[in-house]
Amino acid sequence: MRKLALIIFILCFAQISFAQKTGDRILAVIGDDMILESDFQYQLQMYLRQNQIPINQMPPYIPQQVFQSMVTDKIIYAKAVQDSITVSEDEVNRELDYRLNNMIDQFGSASRLEEFYGMTLGKIKLELKQDLAKKLMVDKLKRQKFGSGLKLTEKEVGTFFEQFKDSLPPARTQYELANIYMLRKVSDTEKRLALEKAQLILDSLKNGVSFETLAINNSDDKGSAVNGGDLGTAKKGVFVKPFEEAVFMLEVGEVSEPVETEFGYHIIKSEGKKGDEVKARHILVAFPRLESSDMETITFLNSLRDSIISGAITFEDAAKRYSQDPNNKDKGGYAGKIPEDRLDSLEIDALKKIDAGAITSPIRIGDDRNYGYEILKLIRIIPEHNLNLTDDFDAIKQYALVYKENSELDKWINEIRDDVYVDLRVQ
Repeated sequence: MRKLALIIFILCFAQISFAQKTGDRILAVIGDDMILESDFQYQLQMYLRQNQIPINQMPPYIPQQVFQSMVTDKIIYAKAVQDSITVSEDEVNRELDYRLNNMIDQFGSASRLEEFYGMTLGKIKLELKQDLAKKLMVDKLKRQKFGSGLKLTEKEVGTFFEQFKDSLPPARTQYELANIYMLRKVSDTEKRLALEKAQLILDSLKNGVSFETLAINNSDDKGSAVNGGDLGTAKKGVFVKPFEEAVFMLEVGEVSEPVETEFGYHIIKSEGKKGDEVKARHILVAFPRLESSDMETITFLNSLRDSIISGAITFEDAAKRYSQDPNNKDKGGYAGKIPEDRLDSLEIDALKKIDAGAITSPIRIGDDRNYGYEILKLIRIIPEHNLNLTDDFDAIKQYALVYKENSELDKWINEIRDDVYVDLRVQ
């Protein structure tokens, strides 16, 4: 099966390019852009790190795969320029803040992110911004071409399977599960501590300390903190409701009292307002995480587990009544067949300790900023096996969909290459 280039992490999530160095070899010229050897080596290193592949164990096809992915994106970008596809400064800034926050979450802290890249957070943001604008233009052109995505019939899935079944990887060990999930609740004590800190920041602001300085030194929204809390210009509907209601009530230059949202307390400064658009800064004081608050959720789930085991309530009814997992709640908690590699180590360890039909003790899932606890019911373990249409239709459909998407993308790239200057200086 032909594999078109992967959209790898570093290209679609955290791409950073560098200026050409003296003697830096040009690997390709595409439109008015180019791929430098230093850029390629950087993307390759990032791919290996993200996928935890030691360089001495790198499969020989990966460098070509990474290079082809870079070429593909630059061809689409060149076409986007020709077609006058544009993105606004505000679109770029909002996406930049969102992605930078996600990167901080991925690495666990801003300092770890800085250590990984060898740059300050501000420098990372500057490096990201240039390529992010191009990436958004590429995404916009793809949406214009492919809309909401491609569809597959059952016949197409079957045809794909018959053609490629000998080359498809086996289905890995799967766990058929049901779950009851509860988001960790923020306690009154945690709210009080956050509010007290927000009031101290507000007092400093009233005593003459600049908003920007206080945001840089205190805001828990690290994506905007590096710019003094600047959120750019946004239309109604972008912010969560309590924040939006507060920011649109402020006069230009006015600073709010602490505003509570699901993220914590915000101190908001209005810097401009026109119609349904507002320009603002904010300082976020996130709710602290106290162990006592975790114990409330853990204790409740343990009690619920005991009630299910005793027969006082079924797992299905308990899930419908108490679970906060929107995907599974109405299905009685049924989560389906989950490949082992999609479960985290805590889930796997807990499941290995129980038999089919049993229920785990509460397990923490999520990152440090947004997590909760779940109990899992093990329905059965499905050992690794060769794919078949009866048991693995959904998995086969995903392979078929990727193949079809790649085939259509490949055709489109070949079409637009006629309109784009492409000079590949390596093969």
